[in-house]
Amino acid sequence: MQSTGLLKLWASTTMKELEKIMRKAKMKSIAGLIALAIAGVPVAALAHHSFAQFDKTKSVTLQGTVKEWQFTNPHSWLQLLVVEGESGVPQEYSIEGSSVNALARRGWSPMTFKPGDKITVVVNPMLDGSHGGAFVKATLSDGRVLSSGQTPN
Repeated sequence: MQSTGLLKLWASTTMKELEKIMRKAKMKSIAGLIALAIAGVPVAALAHHSFAQFDKTKSVTLQGTVKEWQFTNPHSWLQLLVVEGESGVPQEYSIEGSSVNALARRGWSPMTFKPGDKITVVVNPMLDGSHGGAFVKATLSDGRVLSSGQTPN
């Protein structure tokens, strides 16, 4: 009888200690997950690049012909052929726009621009002066004005 009582005491103590150890392990796991989540936030923010490469204080108006419209994530792209100066040689501009989600909510689609469309586009130019910019708005040949809604027009 005495040994049965000792076994019960030992078993109950062991269970209590085991539960205590498990609680501590669970708390450490939760704390570890929280720490990983917090540490991952800056990485996620860096993974989505900013529009810092564009000069938001300037606007440039480009008249040209659509070469390609890429209605893709994470950002849409408009390839525009622009004839500059008297050379008559078109220069290709890469114009970065908003995400598909943001544009679709404004009624945009993969058919918004078609190769050969003559359009006028306002962009925030590249800081380094290269042929490109951040899309501000476009005026189509029929006079309709399209805005990404991401920048003031």
